[in-house]
Amino acid sequence: MTERQNQPIPKKLEKIVQWTKEASKSVSGLLVPVSGGTDSALSFWVCSQARPGEVLGVHTQGPLRAKEWFESLGEVVTVDTPGNIFEAEEMRWAKFLYMSREREYGLVGNRTRTEDLLGNYSLASRVATIYPIIGIWKSDVINLCQEVGVPDEVIKSSSEPDCECGRPPKLAEIPFPVIDSFLKKETLGEKNVDLSDLSPEQEKYLKGVVVYTAFKKELPYRGPTA
Repeated sequence: MTERQNQPIPKKLEKIVQWTKEASKSVSGLLVPVSGGTDSALSFWVCSQARPGEVLGVHTQGPLRAKEWFESLGEVVTVDTPGNIFEAEEMRWAKFLYMSREREYGLVGNRTRTEDLLGNYSLASRVATIYPIIGIWKSDVINLCQEVGVPDEVIKSSSEPDCECGRPPKLAEIPFPVIDSFLKKETLGEKNVDLSDLSPEQEKYLKGVVVYTAFKKELPYRGPTA
């Protein structure tokens, strides 16, 4: 076990680490797609605490940001995925699924509560079987990343546009605390939510995203009983 795997667990993450440990009892380990962003960094950290020595990080495109930090927590490999640019997301998840089944590992999804409610995740990513940080708002993910020692270069990348990670330029322009506040009001119906930092144009854009992605919450569609 490395020093980073043995570091104190922040109080906010204690329940999540324990849940991850219990939820993954039936598999030999956990396979975590790592992009070099905050979501995958926190997810990889949580999994390494829950299953020290039994976590594999898988990266697929270009140099991995803060690679040494990720490797201080567990094994990380870089793999090629087949297919062209129009199939890249599907092929990545097909590769992750194949590798997880080959090792008898659980396939981890790095979806946050923000992404889950906003719906800006790919259909291919739904093949994941364990979602450790799906109950954490994106703004809290960033704070927790700072708390567990995620490198600054990873944290700074969370505010940059990244269409492959579901963060187009229009979305990247809106601070995560503002997006989280919008979702608390729009999708959870919370009262007394301050949206004064959200422009009318941005609010219209976010409402459009929620409407456009609403169908994902109903999947899979199930036929009637014969």
